[in-house]
Amino acid sequence: MSETMFAQALMSGLEKRPSRLSSDHVSDPRKYPAQAPYTLPKPVHPFPRRQRPTAGQQPQTVNVTLKPLKGSDQLDLQAQSPNTTVLDLKTQYAQKFSLDKTKIKLLLNKRPCTDLKTLKDVLSDPLPTNADFSVMLLAGASTPSQASTPAPASPVVKPEDTQKLPPDSAPFSEHAQAEAEALPHAHDTAAQMLQSDEFWADLKDFLVQRLRDESQGERLVTLFRQAST
Repeated sequence: MSETMFAQALMSGLEKRPSRLSSDHVSDPRKYPAQAPYTLPKPVHPFPRRQRPTAGQQPQTVNVTLKPLKGSDQLDLQAQSPNTTVLDLKTQYAQKFSLDKTKIKLLLNKRPCTDLKTLKDVLSDPLPTNADFSVMLLAGASTPSQASTPAPASPVVKPEDTQKLPPDSAPFSEHAQAEAEALPHAHDTAAQMLQSDEFWADLKDFLVQRLRDESQGERLVTLFRQAST
């Protein structure tokens, strides 16, 4: 077979096949070439696991020292559990020196520690025997020296030293009531007010101001006055 005939036979065979695959085309996996599955190699060094204390072994504790960045008020906490949180340390320091624990930040190696972290989370493994934390006070928290100083007691006021209120020092509501009663027509009844010309004059001024029409205001006042009689 010459090369020309072979090329023609190959092209005729390719023309019989579809040029594009349909959207629902599925290949038969049995026609795939056989190959071994690839698996990851096992690690040479297994992951380290923390050893839990046995029944006869005493749990490890940490001696924590809280040192303020400014000042000399230092707090030493002995035999703290590894599960002690940073918030617990802040609470103990705040109670010792009467501070607001929300204004306290604990730093380890100049890095802030979050409140929910425990000692075993922030310290290296294995846990050290001693750990030093720096205490930073934010704005609004009083310094430990000022907080530890007791406040001076307020002087006791004797009952005879208190100033008596004048007899006319009534509450504001009573003053307002007295002024309202002093106004004219304060005790007039509704019938007496409807018979007074001052009431209808005020009503006329109000209607004229709202309607901006004097004739309509006079007409309505006359109508209301006739209906009230």
